[in-house]
Amino acid sequence: MTIAVIVALAGAGCTEKKEEYATPSKLCGVPVDPAVLRPVLLPGEKLTTSTAHSNPTTQRCSVAVDGERVLSLESSADEKYEALWDYQIAGGTPVDIGDEGRANDTAVGAHGRCVLKGEERDFYALAMRFYPKKDDAAARREALIRFMAAYLPAARKAAGCAD
Repeated sequence: MTIAVIVALAGAGCTEKKEEYATPSKLCGVPVDPAVLRPVLLPGEKLTTSTAHSNPTTQRCSVAVDGERVLSLESSADEKYEALWDYQIAGGTPVDIGDEGRANDTAVGAHGRCVLKGEERDFYALAMRFYPKKDDAAARREALIRFMAAYLPAARKAAGCAD
């Protein structure tokens, strides 16, 4: 093999474009609009999800890109959300999602009425975004709010809530 061929082959590998993951239309059993989800995530090659910390009353979904957790989702119709919000969305401001919503630069939560097995309950959803220094805080906050506005009704439906 000549040196020119070796150099050409080595150079071809350096310019090869890495494959980016496809934005899913479902996260841990909840349908999501990829156009609303994409701005919440970070770029990378591989997206994975895990529901390892879920239990029968609280659904938890961890979303990782290239092995680093970038998004955490939680939803429940059986737990009180106020104390969780005070801790997870400290300094959050009200947003118009569901019956009540709150957001800060890295998290957004919302709750709404849920009739589950004939009983009225508060259903809440929380999305937390990690690695905040990898993007613009204002853009991330707006993306999280748009995502939660779409995610809350889909998560309620996936949990079996009736209107």
